[in-house]
Amino acid sequence: MKISLKYSDQTLGTYIDFMAAGNDPIGQLSAITGKKRDQLRELPMEQVEQITASYVYNLKQEEKVFKQFIELDGIKFGFHPHLKAITFGEWLDAMDYAKELPKNYANLLTILYRPVTAEFNDRYTIEPYDADIHGKYASKMRQLPLPVVNGCMLFFSTLLSDLMSNSPEYLEALLMKLQAEVREIQNEVEL
Repeated sequence: MKISLKYSDQTLGTYIDFMAAGNDPIGQLSAITGKKRDQLRELPMEQVEQITASYVYNLKQEEKVFKQFIELDGIKFGFHPHLKAITFGEWLDAMDYAKELPKNYANLLTILYRPVTAEFNDRYTIEPYDADIHGKYASKMRQLPLPVVNGCMLFFSTLLSDLMSNSPEYLEALLMKLQAEVREIQNEVEL
């Protein structure tokens, strides 16, 4: 059996499946190789342990490569160009997904990477966030190499700490905006 255990060759999907397998050696090996459990049952235990140990060792390398654009299945995705201006819905969904990592990494990435809708020179726009629409891209995000995921998560963790330290101010500003909108609607109704 010939498989690459190099960190840069590992995908997010492989990592998620490996972690979900817990301590099940056949489940772990199935995640690493992409082979079905029945195909792996005949392997010598020593080979199973060797492949699994090598995979775990290589996971510790944690390469980080930030990609502003990625292409998956012919769709060009752009990294969120204005992370500090994310919507409240994006923030809420990101916080929910972040509660169950690595299981929800692919879902979290659908917030951070979305299809590019327009480009001009070095500027670009991405689709507005809609959890129902963008959730379907989670399976595509599983194809991302782990170094790209790590690069993205580095940006996200920086944003997360900024947002957590500024979230009371953000929520207060959002509340004031919503109150102004409600007053405006009430004034229109009274007319």
